[in-house]
Amino acid sequence: MLVVQTAFLGDVVLATSLFKGLRQLFPKVEVASLTLPETEPVVKDWVDRSFLIDKRTATDADWQRLANEIKSARFDLVLTPHRSYRTGLLLKRCGIPIRIGFNRGGGAFFMTHRVQYDRFAYEGARNTMLLQVLAPDSAFDPLPELPSDTAALDSARRTLVRLGLTEGDFVVLAPASVWTTKAWPTESYRELAQGLRDTYGIRSVIIGGPGDRDCGDAVALEPSLNLTGRLTPLEAAEVIRKSRLLVSGDSAPAHLATAVGACQVVIYGSTTQRYGFFPPTERARALGIDLWCRPCTDHGRKRCPQWGHLHCLRRITPQDVIETTAHWLMSPHQVDFGKQP
Repeated sequence: MLVVQTAFLGDVVLATSLFKGLRQLFPKVEVASLTLPETEPVVKDWVDRSFLIDKRTATDADWQRLANEIKSARFDLVLTPHRSYRTGLLLKRCGIPIRIGFNRGGGAFFMTHRVQYDRFAYEGARNTMLLQVLAPDSAFDPLPELPSDTAALDSARRTLVRLGLTEGDFVVLAPASVWTTKAWPTESYRELAQGLRDTYGIRSVIIGGPGDRDCGDAVALEPSLNLTGRLTPLEAAEVIRKSRLLVSGDSAPAHLATAVGACQVVIYGSTTQRYGFFPPTERARALGIDLWCRPCTDHGRKRCPQWGHLHCLRRITPQDVIETTAHWLMSPHQVDFGKQP
């Protein structure tokens, strides 16, 4: 069996519930994955084989080579939470006889079995709905789960020791987003970091991807605590696990926090938790402003469609975040760090 998810890191993290469910149903079946190179470590513990494609640089020859490799593996079945037309066409051309996907998106046309896409279900649970084709009466854990990676854990511990940080005495801020309408202003994150340090004596570690360094520099009160672009996804997850809490937008770090059972507050702008990307756990809080124009998308936008005002983000204040998380900030000894609720 093959599982395909070539979207962003957060989408792959949330797809781990599908891999878990597949292993639950068929522990002895050979399972493979198709992901981006940078997200493959997230699913490595669940699969016997990995196929990789870098969609940003792949040529037609690269796609044809990938199709030939998948076709030669002679898969019996593929499950794909990824809904793109290109993904569906690829799987059709690979000749996989049973293709299970959602009934939404361009790729639905190429599926042999289409599952109703529940727009308001939690994404982890939504992904496991694909398994209902194979086991209609089975129940599956909807929460994501990351592989146990000793190297990532050791690297995260060394980083925290080098920075003079111990478990629970710092917060993690993840200010960047691919989508402008999901990114709380950097000045708000910096003001939050200042407030946490002044009021609670808590330092703020900044994380993000390789392209987020400037954003991290704008937020970090201490340059040494700007770890954007310096951590792998699994290392970032371990740092989040050891933190007091994570503050982020509707993006991949939030899903990493869910996977490691960390406390978190998710700041919503153009999207909303109703669309299924907010975790159903006791350790998560959502912040958003009720506006007539919100939500304007279930995915994210490069610009605000209402003349660029971004009131949905700018009206959320650092004090709002502090008040929402006060019980975690004031009583760290009462928080069972790193364990799933």
